[in-house]
Amino acid sequence: TLSLFPLCRSLSLPLLKASDVAKIHVLHISRTFCENLLVITVATEETDGFLRFVRTAQEFNYTVLGLGEEWKGGDVARTVGGGQKVRWLKKEVQKHSEKTELVIMFVDSYDVIFASSPEELLSKFSRMGHKVIFSAEGFCWPDQRLASKYPEVRTGKRYLNSGGFIGYAPEISAIVQQWKYKDSDDDQLFYTRMYLDKTHRTKFNMTLDHRSRIFQNLNGAVGKKHKLESVQHLFWLT
Repeated sequence: TLSLFPLCRSLSLPLLKASDVAKIHVLHISRTFCENLLVITVATEETDGFLRFVRTAQEFNYTVLGLGEEWKGGDVARTVGGGQKVRWLKKEVQKHSEKTELVIMFVDSYDVIFASSPEELLSKFSRMGHKVIFSAEGFCWPDQRLASKYPEVRTGKRYLNSGGFIGYAPEISAIVQQWKYKDSDDDQLFYTRMYLDKTHRTKFNMTLDHRSRIFQNLNGAVGKKHKLESVQHLFWLT
């Protein structure tokens, strides 16, 4: 399956070797990155997809969690799982929980590419007017019984996808601190339940990126035509 994220501008970037990436956990490629934006991703192996992600993320201040560690989150491409990502994220964002001006973006890495600048991303986030924004997709996964509980939407994608989300550090930290499950439990189900709880949705001012302003998710969209607003997007392959 193929998904895709939006950020703006195609980049001409040098190739990184796996030996170079192995040394990277927190990488500041240049001195011009936005200090108010931190991208966090997870990768236990230096796959081709991860190296592609690194090449497109060179303008961003980002942290890679889990390199060299054993993956215990299940086969998320085939079934439920991924809770290990939330556990790692929970620990990482605690150090940023009081930084009210910091925006944190979490994305998967094996199937995600950036095609924009940090400034463009922050501008889009600010214009949407919410504290936390999750990417959206056309499938209600992993529990289809929850589909009817989602708020109705007039246009765009209705259901939460946990492969990408962005928000202010205190809100992101408060959400993930509520994770108390196993590494093999499903991360998307956890975030879905948080979002569908109207009390939590209001408290954390959460929404979904229904119209793919920031995240263009193409999971299950093979053979469909998609109109992108200008060439300005961050791309994500799932």
